[in-house]
Amino acid sequence: MFGPPIDLSGLPGYQTSTSVRPARTAFLGRCSTKDNQDPRSSIAGQVAEASVLLEPGETFAAHFWDVESGMLGLDERSQVTDGDYERLGVPVPRDGGLRELLEWVEGGRLDRVVCERISRVARDMLPSLQVERHLLSRGVALECANEPRGGMTTGQLELRRTAQVRAEIYRHELMEQSMRGQRQHAANGYRHGSPCYGYIAVEDPDAPVAPNRFGGGRPKMRLALHPDSRRAETVQRVFHLRRTDRLTDREIARVLAADLDRHPLADGQTLWRQGRIGRMLAQPKYTGYQVFNRRAARTNHDRANPISDWVWSRERAHPVIVPLEEWYETQMVTARMQERRTPGWDRVHAAAAQRGIRFTKVRSARSHILYEVAGREIVLPRGDLPAAVADEVIAILETVA
Repeated sequence: MFGPPIDLSGLPGYQTSTSVRPARTAFLGRCSTKDNQDPRSSIAGQVAEASVLLEPGETFAAHFWDVESGMLGLDERSQVTDGDYERLGVPVPRDGGLRELLEWVEGGRLDRVVCERISRVARDMLPSLQVERHLLSRGVALECANEPRGGMTTGQLELRRTAQVRAEIYRHELMEQSMRGQRQHAANGYRHGSPCYGYIAVEDPDAPVAPNRFGGGRPKMRLALHPDSRRAETVQRVFHLRRTDRLTDREIARVLAADLDRHPLADGQTLWRQGRIGRMLAQPKYTGYQVFNRRAARTNHDRANPISDWVWSRERAHPVIVPLEEWYETQMVTARMQERRTPGWDRVHAAAAQRGIRFTKVRSARSHILYEVAGREIVLPRGDLPAAVADEVIAILETVA
């Protein structure tokens, strides 16, 4: 339609380099660890579907596939070892996963990447688009077997973007179902995460075994007291030092470090650190209840969730080290100590704003200022407000509110 008026095929530059050299096409696949698919049949089936995009006589130059969740970010992909993949017995050669594919593309070793459908790249739309963009910037085409061939790019793009949206919606659906299962797991008293100091994890012989994709079963675990009784006693001592003696994390760490025979360190720990003391004092599992969702580890960079979002077991699930009432009182003491570390004026202004009270300056001297507050006069020092003075002012505000 847009050809030259005469035949130019005899010119040296008429044929492009890509039309002279056969395209180097790689297969890209993925099977999730969260569904019931058998990787042996799933990956082989994806190769068969993707093969329809090969030219007659063409074979895949390399095969890249993973057995892992499509919800992972690009930097979290392809973490499983080669030995684990060999044990799966998938009848498809493997030159690596998504990470290795990107390395091949970066090295200029591929011209085209073919997969069964776009959701095999990733369930989340962002990493899927990142891979597509990266390949495009390197001149490598990404084609999907379930997309129409020929015609205009806009139609293909509309179908692919629609498929990516569907994949991300499905991802959120899986997350909701997974979260529901995790809540029930915790409500039934089963362990989440590593055992905290003072406990060990033991298998529940009465619980069904959850299958694991890479061999073996993953039994349900509960917490039990550590065989070394000094650890539980150390936890109780830490809570007593905070609740009764009002010691800071640093001071408590020094007390424990002064008597390691009585307060042994955790495995792999070289000294008592105040950060560990703080985490211990905040740990609700010492009350005997299993607690889940204290932190948004995956969705928000390990941000602490509000206490109202925590999931507690329906009943006590393991031995109690710190009674629930003492744990609650300890949290209140910690909160008050943290408040006192906040600058005095910040605390006073926050308390006044909460009650709709305004501070009006009446007159001032070199060292003090006279304020009118809700019809009363209060003399306060200039500069930083000491914690004890701030406490007195807040107590006054509570009486006039």
